[in-house]
Amino acid sequence: MDQQPKPVVVEILGRPLQITGDIPPDRLQMVARLVDERLRELQRAFPSSPLADLAILAALNMAIEFLESKEDYQQLRTDIEKRSKQLIQKLEAHGSSSPPGP
Repeated sequence: MDQQPKPVVVEILGRPLQITGDIPPDRLQMVARLVDERLRELQRAFPSSPLADLAILAALNMAIEFLESKEDYQQLRTDIEKRSKQLIQKLEAHGSSSPPGP
């Protein structure tokens, strides 16, 4: 029997929000704290800006960070694959040129 996700109440900028989703509650709370922190930083930096503008700016900043992290991850993955192939080639070359073991 499928269990329905239970609503989780998070607080962003002092406003409680009830969210229901497939994300574990502790993870959802962590994400909400991150969003809250970003919005509070922006509120301090731009105190006269409307909340909607701050939310858009926070979303843009977080999207940029996400894309940069994704690019870094892809680069690391490419580097690991390249190095793995090089190591495999060295092992294969070494294995074919070495005498049989005892």
